[in-house]
Order: sequence, then structure tokens, then C-alpha cells
Amino acid sequence: MTCVFGIRKITPATALFTAMALITALLSLAPPPARAAAPRPAGTTTELANFDAGGNQVTRYDTDGNAVDAHDGAIQRFGDTYYLYGTSYDCGYQWQVNNTFCGFKVYSSPDLAHWTDRGYAAKPRDCKFCFRPHTVHNKATGKYVMWVNDQEAADRFRVYTADRPTGPFTEKPVPDLPSATPCTADLDVFIDDDGTGYLACSNAGWHIAVIKLTPDYLRVAGPYAVTGVTRVEAPSLFKRNGTYYLTMSDPNCGYCVATGTSYLTAKSPLGPWHGRDAWTVEDGALVAKGGLYGLSQQGDDWTDYTYSFDVAPLPASSGTAAQAGFSVRMNRDDHGYLFLLSGSGTGNGKLSVLRRAGSTTASHVVTLDKPVVAGEWHHVSVTAAGSTLTTSIDGVQVDSYTDATYPAGKVGVREWNGAALESARFDNVRVTSADGRELLADDFSGDLSKWIVPTPGVKISDDSCGGQPAQVATLRQRRGDPTYLYFSDLWNFHTNEARANFYWQPLTFAADGSIEKLTCSNTRVHLDPGHAGRQRPVRGLDQGSGAAGFRTGCDIAGNVRREQRFTAGRSGRLTSLAVTAFKDGTEEGRVQRTPPDEPLTIEITDGATTLWSGSVAATGVGWAPRNLTVHPRVKVERGRPYTVRIGSATTAKGCYGLAYSDGDPYRGGTAAVSTDGGATFTAEPARDLKFFTTVERN
Repeated sequence: MTCVFGIRKITPATALFTAMALITALLSLAPPPARAAAPRPAGTTTELANFDAGGNQVTRYDTDGNAVDAHDGAIQRFGDTYYLYGTSYDCGYQWQVNNTFCGFKVYSSPDLAHWTDRGYAAKPRDCKFCFRPHTVHNKATGKYVMWVNDQEAADRFRVYTADRPTGPFTEKPVPDLPSATPCTADLDVFIDDDGTGYLACSNAGWHIAVIKLTPDYLRVAGPYAVTGVTRVEAPSLFKRNGTYYLTMSDPNCGYCVATGTSYLTAKSPLGPWHGRDAWTVEDGALVAKGGLYGLSQQGDDWTDYTYSFDVAPLPASSGTAAQAGFSVRMNRDDHGYLFLLSGSGTGNGKLSVLRRAGSTTASHVVTLDKPVVAGEWHHVSVTAAGSTLTTSIDGVQVDSYTDATYPAGKVGVREWNGAALESARFDNVRVTSADGRELLADDFSGDLSKWIVPTPGVKISDDSCGGQPAQVATLRQRRGDPTYLYFSDLWNFHTNEARANFYWQPLTFAADGSIEKLTCSNTRVHLDPGHAGRQRPVRGLDQGSGAAGFRTGCDIAGNVRREQRFTAGRSGRLTSLAVTAFKDGTEEGRVQRTPPDEPLTIEITDGATTLWSGSVAATGVGWAPRNLTVHPRVKVERGRPYTVRIGSATTAKGCYGLAYSDGDPYRGGTAAVSTDGGATFTAEPARDLKFFTTVERN
């Protein structure tokens, strides 16, 4: 170091060292860098198992191993969790048969596969017509709002609120619906992007209305639209890319094995709603393809008149049979007189005459003297004079019918809208009053302005994959478009709908926005948010079949016994054994059922000796498949085989059922069946009952 003119001279090396020290000191004063945020989970992909390898419906079980007992309801995402709301049937609830209402249940899941029972959203009480719980969240009030159908309540609906998705829910005043709607049955609640709520509801099948709700979602605000569809129910409303979709059961049929699913679209929840074109004008004639009733614009006050036209029934969508429907004095949809001209092309044709009031209340069939062949034209006239209806075909009178139920009403055309879609051609329509005045004339050389044209939905399934549609759930994702999850209840029109399963599938859409056909298969869904769930651990678990891929059967009664063999995994006390069991009646259809009246018996053997036996009273077995647990506390040895046998002395009434899988889920044993009261058993290879055991070590 040197000094020049009294100033110390610093060498380059010293300057570099000093600068580095200064930088280090400054950095030490700066706040530490923010820790990088942990990346959010990318969600989970869930396999939605609707059927087993043989195509049989499988039952979904909750995280405790009991059947998910929440039917005719809805799925919603609140926060990062998915919730299922539905009607319970475990206590023996039967529509139109008893009033043993089992309550509304709620389940939660992180992945749509592992559902945890959260108890009752609304507890059991006497109610003959309680169904369809739908829950939404009101961001403005912070409340969870649940609408349900109760056909014995004023205005046919009840509304509940809660502070949490799982409740407890408290009932609010009955909502006041416009008298003109008149909704009485199935419903859905839809929340638009701007927070406006809408109620979609049906009146037991004859139309669907969409009604705007008040800002708190507890009542209706007034504006509503009635769609043009008929014979439908179970509406569900959702929005995609600016288009509103309304799905529905088409036709309506409570608890039926397989009704179709159709949809309409609109640019506003209040319509107008559009479906497919059921009526078209082709070559100067009306071609009606399904759509059910189309009525004349005029005619509410028409009393005595002659309705004449040319008609050619066309082949149905399957087979060679053909049928054309037409109506007189129809004062509103399906309330009046309906005529069906039908034939197979061979043998004599038929004319069916039906008095309708939403269903057939009187009818008779006339056998014609010639065949009705698909595509061949006939001239038909029906004269309504007082209480007498006279029908002629091709100039020959074939029927005269007297009935005074409907003195006035419109004329119309009706072609069935089901899986076997009916169609027919109509031309040269005339309606002439008794004094000779022309009330209506249409040769279909122009448009269809003289008619109220039906608006059928666009079909995406003829059978809803074995049931009836319940909902399309809009499951919003953190990234990308929402998932639109289709949900149908797989009813079987049996006396025990607690056994009904579910069909779930994400909808897919074509480039033009139309919904593609359902695949009716096992599917998968990606959920974000979402994470893989798991079954609740069983303390002391030794052996078990798991809970995936099981279906149910009911035949334990009289001489039928069933058994499951298992191999102990450790030595000790068999502290518990659980089998998934339920009870049922043997009747079919909507009738009072007769459940078992004798106990369910359970035995545990080592192949030679009965180690333990016990029984469970019929009242201790539910209608839904659930774990039925006994506590034998007998000694078992590791590696030794044991057998649980299940039977009942009940003979005259009902049966007990079990859950089973033919996919060999348990490799330590197999199932077997006896049809001679337990004298002999026949092994069922690859079949296992749903069960588990717990063992306490010595």
C-alpha cells in the first residue's frame, strides 16, 4: 500500500475483496427469499364400476362396507369434497304402498368411489311421497338449501337449510309455486353463473316447468316456462358453453326397469326449449315420428264434429308392426279419446279405442276385416255427436262407442315416443261441424301453423342403462371444463328398491354441442380437486373379500342354504364375523311385500364340528345390503379352513339375500350352495360372499 499526496492508494485486489464483503453484508440484511409454494395436487382419476365382467349391475358400498342407500337424489361438489344426497329405502319404504319413509341420507367422498355415510339430511317420519333431495349452496346467505318432493305437502315441495353440507337441515316455510305450473313431482335445482337459482319440476309426467327462484333460493320468484314435452319426468338442468340443457326421463314410469333419457336445449333457462323435429312435411304430407300428442291450435270448445283424414301407418323402429294414433275431444294432453289403428301386415288389423285421463280409464278393441299394412293409405273419419263416437275406415263403419266423459275438445295426432318409435303419414285433414261448417282444413302444402307441434327430446339412451335418469351433476374443475356426470337409478320395479344400483358416466359432447349416446359401460372420470379415498380400516381384520364388484341375490329360505369357506390368517379368538345381508319379499311389482318371518341363522364349522351357531331376528335385518355382524369368540388356528353357513327356516314368506362376486375376490376359500336343507353343498368356483372376520390373538 502506498500514499500519493496524502491519499492512500488501494490495490485492485484489495478493492475486489472490499466490494465482495460489502455485497455479502447487504445480502445478509435482505429478507430471506419466499419459500416456493407446494404444487397443488393434480387431482385423481376414478374408475366408475357400474357392471362386473359378466355385465351384471354391481352395488356401491360405503367406507364401512354397507350399501350406499341414497337413491333418486343428486351429487354436488362443495369445496374439495363430493356429496351424494338421496332417499333411503333401508327401513322398507314403498312408493304408494306404505308411509314408512326412511329419511334422506347424505354421503361424502373425495373421489366418487369411496363414500362415507354422514347420516340423515332429513330424519325418517311418516311420508308417503317423499323423494328427490337436491342441495345447492347460496353464496350470498352462506346457507346450503335442500329442496325435496313431498306430494302430501302444500305445493308438493319442502325446503330445508343448513350451515354445512351434511346438516343438520332445518325445514323452512313451504314454497309458494305458481298455480299454473302445476308441478307436483320430480325436481332439480340449478344455479346459473350469475348466482340466479331455478327450479325444474314435473307434474307426474305430463310436462316440465322451469321456474326462477328468489335470491335466497327458498321460494319461487315468479317467471317460469313450461316446455313442450309430455309424458316425461325427472328433469335435470345444466349449462355448457352458453347453452342450457334439460335432461329427462322419456317416457315417465316410476321405478321402471328401463326408461329412456332425452334432452332439450335453450339459450335461457326460461326457454324457448328445443328438441328434435318430430313433425315434418314431406311430399305434401305430415310425417309424425314419435313426439306423442300434437293437437290442433283451435278446438277447445268444439263439441259435435267429424274429424277425417288419410293415414298411412309406417313401420316402427324395430319390426314390421305399424300403428297410427289420433284423438278427438282432447281438452289437454292425454285427456280425451285416443284411437290406435294398428297391424302387423299379416292377419286382421285392429282399432283400439281408449278413454284417457293421463292413463287409460276405459277401452275396447275392434278387430277389422282386413290387414293393416305398413305404408298403405286408409281414409279414416270419427264423428263425435253428443255422447256417441262413430268411426269409419275406408268408408265402412267399424265402431260406435258411447261415453259422456268429454263433451268437447281438440283433434290431434299421437305417435309413441318410446324405444320402438312409432311413425305415420297424415294428409287431407278436415274437421267439419255438425251443421257443415269447416272448422279446420290442412292438406300440408304449407307450414304447421295450424297445430301445436310436439317437442320431443333428443334421445341419448332408450333405457338409461337399465334404470331411470336422476341427474346430470356439474362438477367444476380447478383447471379446464367442468365434468358433466350423468346419474341414473337402476330401478327394477321390484318391491325392494333398497337394492337398486346406480349408473354413473361423464357425458361426452359432439363438436356441435349435442350430447353423445350413453355407452352403458364402466367408465372413468378425472376429478380436480380430488384424491384417492380408502375403506375404513377394520380393527383386528384377519380375512375378508373386500367391497368391490359385488352384486346381490335373494334365495335363502326353506331348503336353500349358502356358505363361505375361509382360512384363518392367525391363531386366536374369532371375535367377529360379518356378512353383507338383507331381506326381501318375493313379489314383483308395486304391491305389498311379505318379508321373512323367521330368523336368519348363522353357523361356523371347522368342516366336522359346529363351533358356534346363532340367529338374527327378521327385524334385525334391513332391506338394504349391510354388514350383519356376529361375535362368536371361538378359537381358530392359523392356516386351518373354516366355514360360515347361512340359512333360514322361513318358507311361506320372503327371502334373505347376500352380496356375492363371481370374480374370485377372496383366494382363501370359496362359496357353496345347498338346496336340500344343508345335507349337501355344491361348490361355486370363483364365487365368494362378501364377508370379513376379525381375530384377537391369544
